[in-house]
Amino acid sequence: MNPRHTIFLIFLVIGSSLYPQQFRFTRPVPDTVQNNGNYLYGEPNFQNPLLAHTGLDISIRNDTIRSASRGMVTFVGYNPNDTVGGYEPGGAGNYILVRSIWDNKLAYIYYFHLKKPISSLYDSVYPGTPVAISGNTGNSTGPHLHFEIRMFYSGYSYPRTRRNPELWFGIQGTGAIYGRVPDASNSTRVDIFPDPKPRPPYTTFSYGLTYNFNDTYIGSDDIYNENYAFGDVKPGTYTITANGGAYRRVVSVGAGQVVNADAAVGIETDVSEQKELIAEIYPNPFSSSFTLRYHAGDDEGNFSYVNISLYDLLGRRIAVLEDGVKAAGVNEINYRGKEEADGIYFLRIVNGNRAHILKLLKIPVNK
Repeated sequence: MNPRHTIFLIFLVIGSSLYPQQFRFTRPVPDTVQNNGNYLYGEPNFQNPLLAHTGLDISIRNDTIRSASRGMVTFVGYNPNDTVGGYEPGGAGNYILVRSIWDNKLAYIYYFHLKKPISSLYDSVYPGTPVAISGNTGNSTGPHLHFEIRMFYSGYSYPRTRRNPELWFGIQGTGAIYGRVPDASNSTRVDIFPDPKPRPPYTTFSYGLTYNFNDTYIGSDDIYNENYAFGDVKPGTYTITANGGAYRRVVSVGAGQVVNADAAVGIETDVSEQKELIAEIYPNPFSSSFTLRYHAGDDEGNFSYVNISLYDLLGRRIAVLEDGVKAAGVNEINYRGKEEADGIYFLRIVNGNRAHILKLLKIPVNK
């Protein structure tokens, strides 16, 4: 057998969590203006709770809105003769559409409920370019900007094309956190402690909700695959809980970082603690499966929460090997590969408030 064609994993200890990402756009309003923390992306629509809020409402009143991205204005909907309803009286009111590109993919950026546009059709815009004056036209309960991202297609009716803007930009000096509560019902409450918001400008927000995927337009990020997110988070360490504490994460975030709560905890173990979490892993290398034996429980022999997950280099969770409360002692998992592509992966083992991350390298083998 040619060793160049052998599939195996090499486990190496690393002392940090999976890489945080960065914001992709700039904020379209001043940092003195808050997002409406009581009506966030993916939350139940206030008119029909079976549907969801497909964008982010920013509490800017009759002031300049700037482009969040580089792109081209491909539509301007403006009716100067209808100062209440605007171009689309029953919906977006006056609005503009900017076609942008992110990661070689089309991203369509909508600015809704405008008083009037500043940019014209086919204008090229850049981050910070004035594009409109915010307003209260269309189906609006007060002056604000509804900012909406649609990936791949600009049309309204394409399913799962909306994305959460709070993962694309934030107030300067803040970050964002995202994650996925396993098997969560739509609109499950997600708490975060301590208070993550900069106050001022925030006067709203107390907790989050998992996305209401009952609305077929609501989508997760193409990389993050989240079902909840917190934006405009002050740098610090936070505890996130849901489902009565069955889901619990401790995560640290820095300015400008977009962090996966499921891939980071507040305390990472050092090399000397590795033996306390990992009893044995074999075979190593392996071709199709491996067995992991690990320690659960705390130092007093009490039950502990355990999560063992496999991630790719971008922080996307590939598989969950274990997730739940376990009795103290040695537990065993048998993992069978799912034809993952060759490359670098990370196996993250969490036991209570301790965590350990192993680097995995999958390379080709001779069959």
